Amino acid sequence: MPIAEDTLDLLEKQLSEMKEAFRVPGLSLAITDRDRTLHACAMGVSDTSAGKEVTGETLFQIGSISKSFAAIVILQLRERGKVDLNAPVKEYLPWLEIKSRHAPITLHHLMTHTAGIPMGSEGTVAGETEVWELRNFETSAPPGEYFHYSNTGYKAVGLIIEAITGRHCGDAIAQGVLRPLGMTRTHATITNSIRASTATGYCPLYDDRPVSRSSPLAPAPWSESATADGSISSVPEDMASYIRMLLRRGEGPDGPIISEESYDMLTSRFVKPADSMHGEHYGYGFNVEDQDGQVVIGHTGGMIGFTSSLLANLDLGVGMVVLTNCLSEPEMLSRHALSTIRAAAEGRPAPNLVVSNHAYMPKDASEYVGRYSGEDGEIEMTVSDGRLAATVDGKKCTLEGIREDSFVLDHESFRLFPLKFTREAGQIVGVACGPEVYALESRLERDDHEEPPKLWDSLVGHYRSHNPWLTNFRVVKRRDRLLFVDSSSEEEPLTPLSDGSFRIGVDPRSPERIRFDRMIGGKAFVAYVSGGYYQRTFTP
Repeated sequence: MPIAEDTLDLLEKQLSEMKEAFRVPGLSLAITDRDRTLHACAMGVSDTSAGKEVTGETLFQIGSISKSFAAIVILQLRERGKVDLNAPVKEYLPWLEIKSRHAPITLHHLMTHTAGIPMGSEGTVAGETEVWELRNFETSAPPGEYFHYSNTGYKAVGLIIEAITGRHCGDAIAQGVLRPLGMTRTHATITNSIRASTATGYCPLYDDRPVSRSSPLAPAPWSESATADGSISSVPEDMASYIRMLLRRGEGPDGPIISEESYDMLTSRFVKPADSMHGEHYGYGFNVEDQDGQVVIGHTGGMIGFTSSLLANLDLGVGMVVLTNCLSEPEMLSRHALSTIRAAAEGRPAPNLVVSNHAYMPKDASEYVGRYSGEDGEIEMTVSDGRLAATVDGKKCTLEGIREDSFVLDHESFRLFPLKFTREAGQIVGVACGPEVYALESRLERDDHEEPPKLWDSLVGHYRSHNPWLTNFRVVKRRDRLLFVDSSSEEEPLTPLSDGSFRIGVDPRSPERIRFDRMIGGKAFVAYVSGGYYQRTFTP
């Protein structure tokens, strides 16, 4: 399917605009149809300090896009009668123990994120040790009923591949997928041997506060990885080969990679995710959704300092991959690019792409206007030139939107937590910042909360670990609520459980847990988060 030169020029211009808006150091992409690569480009730098430019040969870590590669290997094994997707996982990993009052977990449940197990701590480079930790958890829902994304689950998938084939999962992926597709520049494991060829990943300089698009960046830690949930490094041209196989229903350049039946399973609509990240449905390692009558499959990937997006419109016969070396939003670009290509094919005008330096801009900034009062002072919200501004201690400060009703306030007293506006019946009634609550004076909040347990005071604090994935989090008491605030400032309520632990999250089916230990001087000094080990730190 040829793409007109003016459409490609428009896409590359918009790509450049988005790169600047998101302050992406470097990125690389490829667009392909069923037969050939239609467009590929690279821009920016792979190393800001050296000024080294990104090229088509620069490796990027693709993160969770790797899950579909592992799923394909499992389906290949199924075709050869080596594995039963509906057999209990213990048949392949006899040492695996998971407490459960429900039916046994199967490979199908692991591959669709419906096993009722935690997302995983990423606190170890060995998949075996993280999967072993599952014996300390109890499944939160009957398998197959509740979608809860789990990297640990796909680590177990990789271990099952190893148990059946007798070879490392990365070798099995190379043999079953990479070599047959001619992906000669792709590596199935992340090792020091490919570091020099890999772009430097970049993370926010400060890992303990809200991240805005103006936050400074720093080189991300390097970490070796060989687990099936996300250990592939690749280049756009190789990924285009992978997309062509998907667009051709599993057919590679020299024959089928998987059968038609396996391909239908790979792209089936097995479950509806409860989150906003994984499409309308989830198959085996792929999001599956309808876009105006056409089927689109894909997945995003996130590593330490890398983000990526793969999308393929199966009806249009076009797909693309975007690879970046920072924590950006490549899916926004890939979705827009596919929409633009489809519009051109159907003779419609290209959709507009509004690129802003701000992730979230309220439709009506005036609804936030007013004076907010709390025990620690006041915040006055005003609108200036159509944008929200705040005055604190007589100083006018800028606000930057990071998500709906959530803003970063440029003031020293508010650097650790975002401003999160609260609503009642759709109207703004107050704003919270960490443990502090400020009520809108014209719509005072009802102060009818119950007194929380005294124990909670011993749990409040800042916890850290050397885990580069979740480096730190805070436990905050806000009135009668105990909150888990992760390093990206996302908040989740903590609910006490009968065994002394707390459930993390609103949904009662959430398997995520936190348990506190080592009470010294009236404070907990250790926290275990879904298998990860954290210690109280001295910083607020």
